[in-house]
Amino acid sequence: MHDLRTAAFIAYKSILKGNKSTFILLIFILSLSFLNMMFISGILNGLENLFYRTIINTYASDVAVNPQEKPELKQFILNQNEVQAEIQSIPGVIATTRRYSLAGSISFDKDKNGQFKNVSGAIIGIDPTQEQKVLTLNNLIISGHYLSDTDSDQILLSSALAGGYGIPAPSDLGGARVGDKVQITYSNGVMKTYTIKGIYNDAIGIFETFITAREAESVLNVYNSASQILVKTDIDHTPITTYQKRIQQLQSNLKIQTYLDLLGSFKSFLDALNLISVIVSAISVLVAAITIFVIIYVNAINKRKQIGILKAIGIRQTIIIWSYIFQSLFYALFGVIIGSFIVFLIITPLLNKYPINVEFGYLYLVHNPITIIGGIISMFLAGLLAGYLPARIVARQNIIKAIWG
Repeated sequence: MHDLRTAAFIAYKSILKGNKSTFILLIFILSLSFLNMMFISGILNGLENLFYRTIINTYASDVAVNPQEKPELKQFILNQNEVQAEIQSIPGVIATTRRYSLAGSISFDKDKNGQFKNVSGAIIGIDPTQEQKVLTLNNLIISGHYLSDTDSDQILLSSALAGGYGIPAPSDLGGARVGDKVQITYSNGVMKTYTIKGIYNDAIGIFETFITAREAESVLNVYNSASQILVKTDIDHTPITTYQKRIQQLQSNLKIQTYLDLLGSFKSFLDALNLISVIVSAISVLVAAITIFVIIYVNAINKRKQIGILKAIGIRQTIIIWSYIFQSLFYALFGVIIGSFIVFLIITPLLNKYPINVEFGYLYLVHNPITIIGGIISMFLAGLLAGYLPARIVARQNIIKAIWG
């Protein structure tokens, strides 16, 4: 303990009598390194959270109930009214809605010259009123109107499928608009003409077309069935897996999936975000470590005579090394404090008030305790290692050589 106090005293005097410009520059660089680490990780976490919310609110909901696969594969959930009623009896379940999944080819004659553009895609039958309680497609209408339960000859089209609302894609209709008529040929051979009632903002490019469940039943010639039942839950208070297990207990023959199971190709995108966050954090820590290493090493080289004198009067090598470690930890501490002040007390409140408007929502900085604690520990470990190595190199020199320089 006495050795550590001595080392701390030497470190204190070294910092106090050190070059003030160098001190300010070092703290500035370390603050920027920590700021960069927290800002980039916060932005990427915010983007990931926004993407999850978009998937949940516009595509997958919290839990999806699908037809049984074993022992016999079935196309539909039968008696879906009763199934929905059972699911809604589970505490924490907010709402449910059914969907029919159809496949077909959509044909559109933009110039009315008999030249049709054909696009194959998913066609979803929904109960519009119930759907609004689970998903938020009705809030994403950018042209026209949302469907009503009684619509039979009208459809809701995604902006990505309609075309002309962003980057052109080979799989879009080339610029279909509200009021235009399209022809749909279903996979079972049924062919019908529909009027586009509305177009919604399909920012993540799912390319779906919506008709009413009533219309889907007439095409499929079924009743009181569903290809899927979507469930909205209170996941803020109860884990999603709990709802999955409870629904499975009620409907043991059905396949129950959470939104995490339905990510599909989006999973690689989210994995890429996490990888980028790790790489950026690693670079920030590396920059901090190199900066501290260089400063401590140069400082130690310039004070070789002092180190030699300290060793000559009986100060042990370990005390000298610890004095430089304390200096580097002090620099890391100041860098973390100033960087935290900027990111958490200036940038985060500013972005909460003025979030970044991206294609599919508003982006905020999102930090979790693990990220923050991990960043702080990384900075201190960088400071510890970057202070130890140069101090050990210089402190091991022969006393006479050190004094003579």
